[in-house]
Amino acid sequence: MAKLTIGRRMKREFHQMIEDGSIQTIYQPVVPFNGCEAIGYEALSRGSVPSLASPLTLFAVAEEESMGPRLDQLCCRRAIENFPMKDRENALLFINLLPETLEMGAVTRDRLEAWVHASGLTPHRVVLEVTEREMTDPSRFYTEVSRLRQAGFRFAVDDVGTGYSNFSLLADLVPEFFKLDLDFVRLTRVRPVRQLLVEALVRFASQIGAMVVAEGIESVEDAEVFRLLGVELGQGFLYLPA
Repeated sequence: MAKLTIGRRMKREFHQMIEDGSIQTIYQPVVPFNGCEAIGYEALSRGSVPSLASPLTLFAVAEEESMGPRLDQLCCRRAIENFPMKDRENALLFINLLPETLEMGAVTRDRLEAWVHASGLTPHRVVLEVTEREMTDPSRFYTEVSRLRQAGFRFAVDDVGTGYSNFSLLADLVPEFFKLDLDFVRLTRVRPVRQLLVEALVRFASQIGAMVVAEGIESVEDAEVFRLLGVELGQGFLYLPA
């Protein structure tokens, strides 16, 4: 993959977007394989200008400008404010957060509680998705996780199967959800060894009272494979409106 070139114009557009707070959010359903109604929706953030429409580009520019937590804070707030299923009782909202966002205090229990209550939600309906990709201060991170749990927020380990979410995070966070990375999911149907790993994760999740979500589900055939492997939930283009 070619290295992204981040020019002055892109940086100017990024800073203007942060100042304006003009993040766009789309919501991807998380659907039971044995049902039809979504149990929740993952908030996916996009830049408001064409050059920053890709989330990979958006967060690459934020990292270049040392503004990852600031962008994360804005994305989190907008995801809560714009959630279209506020009035659907028990519909969950999944929000990605960088560990450094919690470590640096860009998103805190007090801020999250204020945003959630102002939007008519409850903390129990918000699932915070994290990986170890940017973790620099594990002690501070887990302290913040504990405070958020006390308030009722739930957690998911994201990117399972990529190396970003290792065994330490899976065990220490004790999440309510494990989310299998879409790149791992795409080849599972034709690789029996991956299927064994999925079955092992499903057993582990069951033992701690968690659920497994397979991301990147694009076909009925993929959905059926994961259903047979014991995975409860799917997410991907298959479940988007036509």
